[in-house]
Amino acid sequence: MTKTKSKNAFDLIYDSGKSIETDQFQFACRGHFSSSITDNILFLTEGNLLSLDSPKIAKKVYYLMVEGLQNITRHQDKTQDGGDYEGGLFIINRHAESYSITYGNWVAAEIKDMLVDSLATISNKEQAELKEYYLEILNNSGFSSKGGAGLGLVDMARKSSGRLSYKFVPVNDGYFYYLNLCIAIDKESFDESLTDGYLDQAIDIHNSMIGCDAQIIFKGLLNEDNVNHLSNQIDTAVSDDPDGDGLGVVMTELLRNVAKHAYNLSNEIGKPGVFLLQRVDGGYSMLSGNFVLENATERLDKVMNKINKLTAEDLNSFLQEKANAGKTKGTGLMQLRKISGHSIEHEIFVHQTTPPFFILKIQLTK
Repeated sequence: MTKTKSKNAFDLIYDSGKSIETDQFQFACRGHFSSSITDNILFLTEGNLLSLDSPKIAKKVYYLMVEGLQNITRHQDKTQDGGDYEGGLFIINRHAESYSITYGNWVAAEIKDMLVDSLATISNKEQAELKEYYLEILNNSGFSSKGGAGLGLVDMARKSSGRLSYKFVPVNDGYFYYLNLCIAIDKESFDESLTDGYLDQAIDIHNSMIGCDAQIIFKGLLNEDNVNHLSNQIDTAVSDDPDGDGLGVVMTELLRNVAKHAYNLSNEIGKPGVFLLQRVDGGYSMLSGNFVLENATERLDKVMNKINKLTAEDLNSFLQEKANAGKTKGTGLMQLRKISGHSIEHEIFVHQTTPPFFILKIQLTK
């Protein structure tokens, strides 16, 4: 498959951030899904679900997440040759009227036709018919080493709003299989025709992540629980990679620093932000994005330029002087610059209908 021209990491994080007033929560992850990684995803999302919606909605979304993540871990093939598309995909978005959840993984060509038949059969049935079909499969079908014969898909269709959307994209003698489902927050305002658009949006996010080798994207409130769960998620995801040592600690420092200075859009939303983990040659980069006051942009530019001009010796001397005086407040960016050993890249996006969006990029390479 020819890789489409995709956004760079700055554009990707800004595109996610500028819609945060309506789409208040997003988490996207690509790569190999172990049981530890799926557990951390569930821990991260559970608190956000309960803080945004009723327990009834949160319970339904959580159930479908569990079922879908189990399908990814159960069916991912370690011997596959999907290239950039190797591994699984999980994306959850909270929109104004619904949640959309997209799962994906590479499948061999001989599996595709069987899946298409199953998905077409399921998508053409009404809710009452799905219940009967579920019982029929349960009573008449056997179980393979990878689970029931389509039971999971039928159950997901039963518990979601509207029909399942799916797409198979040709990749390296096989296909990348995308499955999207929605859960209505308000059934009266839910528009089933949006589901195909949400699937296309998820595919675009996946391609953009591949294009800049992003591993994780998070959009939501920068509170202590989310920061801690993200730190655990990252440490687990890179546990087998020596280039990933200490990433969770650095990310925690970065997001805590951002949370102190982020602009509060409203009392209902709180202090939102976006985080992206990106694989680069020799290590990783982390990007954070948040809204800032319009009159703060010039000052931020000056601060960042001043920090980046400091030599390693000047930086160490300044931080030591502050530590000796017990005045470490406000030195977070300098600490990150010291840990990184690289200049801190930054960019400020100005939009007509929202405050300026400030993005930092910390590079951690050996």
